[in-house]
Amino acid sequence: MAPETTSGGETYERELLVRLGRRGVRLDVILARDKRHPAAVPNWTVHRFGIKRGLRWWVAPAVVPGAVKRVWDEAGGFDLLRVHSLRFIGPGALWARRRFRLDVPVVAHHHHLDPSPLNRLIERRVVEGVERVVVGSEFARRQLATELGCRTDHVAVVPYGVDERFAPGPRRADLVERYGLAGATVVLFFGGLKSRKNLPLLLDVFARVAATAPAARLVVAGGGPLRAELERRARAGGLGDRVVFTGYVAEAEKVDHFNLADVFVFPSAMEGFGLAIGEAMSCGLPVVGSDRGSIPEILVDGEGGFLVDPAAPERFAERLATLLADAELRARFGRANRARIDSRFRWDRCVAGTAAVYEETVAAWRRPATAGARR
Repeated sequence: MAPETTSGGETYERELLVRLGRRGVRLDVILARDKRHPAAVPNWTVHRFGIKRGLRWWVAPAVVPGAVKRVWDEAGGFDLLRVHSLRFIGPGALWARRRFRLDVPVVAHHHHLDPSPLNRLIERRVVEGVERVVVGSEFARRQLATELGCRTDHVAVVPYGVDERFAPGPRRADLVERYGLAGATVVLFFGGLKSRKNLPLLLDVFARVAATAPAARLVVAGGGPLRAELERRARAGGLGDRVVFTGYVAEAEKVDHFNLADVFVFPSAMEGFGLAIGEAMSCGLPVVGSDRGSIPEILVDGEGGFLVDPAAPERFAERLATLLADAELRARFGRANRARIDSRFRWDRCVAGTAAVYEETVAAWRRPATAGARR
């Protein structure tokens, strides 16, 4: 939701809600007291929780119902109650509807399930209790069925979008100088430095190809809790002068960082969509990515890059070496990736698909037979 985000989920929320407002959908948005948001969005009314940013999931059920009821009263009701998280907001939204007898359907948005013994206790109940669930990939829908054992006939798959500003362009000279990339072939990772991104594999793979690709440099763009440990690993592996850690990259500089690269590598073991891959592809980059999660739904193996089992680092390294050695192949894969994003993964498609789910849900809720069954 904030103008500056640190995750694909936050970017998704911001882009979707801003564009729904521009489309003419009226939104009452409840945010934490100090949560920033884009300014002057048409059709938005922003309401505030009485607490600061950092709402914990176990506190939310005590805070969310009252906030929902307050907005319901102030707005004179609303057609649909949308929740952005199964765990954080879902229970509170369902409790608000029940406690205050609100005549409104609930739609939940979901990205992926991280391992937790509470998933079946919390997430499953929310999935079973809402009218619709919107996810960004077939993988996310399958995960709900396989890991929670719940029904998914009401789960709609609407892939995320990628902004058109992510486009091929020249390397920015000041960034080349800042990171010491003059004359280098650049391998890029972009994302949060956290465990599910599988970043030790990234360093292992780059170490395997570095000896035979002396001009190659690895740029690790993004911040996160694993940065110090990853820097230590890079030094211990003799890669200290071959790997650049940029730290957090501001929204305004994201495209320029993608355009530093010749190849994008994404070894993540768990993605509900994989927005960074989509942005790299939109910038015309070939990709070597994990064959896990939703990534195979975005990247086509052998057409825009390579999908590799993350349990096979030698294969990852082989595929990366192939791209580093073949500029023509990189260019061909990059063009194919750009075309795929244009045809399948732009925000206008995502917004239209999501709005259609909302409209169908409201229409079904208002049917007399449905209303009678609720009573």
